[in-house]
Amino acid sequence: MRVELTPRYLLAFVCLGALLGIGHELAHHVVGRLICGAWGYKTFNSFVLANGCREQHPQTAWLATLAGPVLFNYLPMWIGFFRMRRADAGSKLCGLTLVFATLPTFRIVFSVLHANDEPWIIRYLFGHNELAFWLMNVAIWLLTIPPLILAWQTIQNRHRALLFAFYLVVLPVFVGLFFGMVLENMIIKQHILADTLWGMPYLVLLVEGLAYLGYQMNRQHIGVPRSGVERGPQRVST
Repeated sequence: MRVELTPRYLLAFVCLGALLGIGHELAHHVVGRLICGAWGYKTFNSFVLANGCREQHPQTAWLATLAGPVLFNYLPMWIGFFRMRRADAGSKLCGLTLVFATLPTFRIVFSVLHANDEPWIIRYLFGHNELAFWLMNVAIWLLTIPPLILAWQTIQNRHRALLFAFYLVVLPVFVGLFFGMVLENMIIKQHILADTLWGMPYLVLLVEGLAYLGYQMNRQHIGVPRSGVERGPQRVST
């Protein structure tokens, strides 16, 4: 399948990446609420549980950290994997986009650098155990590499290596930097729309709403037909 990086496709990709990223933190936040009985606080790329929750629920508090990557990284990644295995070009494009929108590069690289949710969970459960740490990384590789291999095989563009690198590095870095740093600083340092509803700053809620609107208006360009609209020709070719 050959992929065309049209402006509307790229917009849909960025909106999907934003929804998955914000959803990742929302999963932490909601599971934390269920465990703690009170809302904590979350932004675009961080969350904290309600005061005293970890001390009151030491056996289950770590599940809030686990919920983010499981529900909004690995699960969507493997949904994308199985969609790429379908015969029609629209499903392949949707699956390919979904795999890269989960930002798999961040899961692989940051986990090795002790900077992700997964290393935190290992430290919380096992302390500074090198064996547990590297077993965790192997598990991450086993979860992320098969979808990436299939994504490589699915792309049939002439300059496949460049497109793959664009998906793997350029788009995730843009999404991560813009939502995880630029917008994050607007809340933390500039206090723009920083007041909260249920522990979520208004800026986060606004951006999530805009991302959802942008995704719904452009999702047919990543192979997902709009509700009530027949699946038309996709901007891909096999």
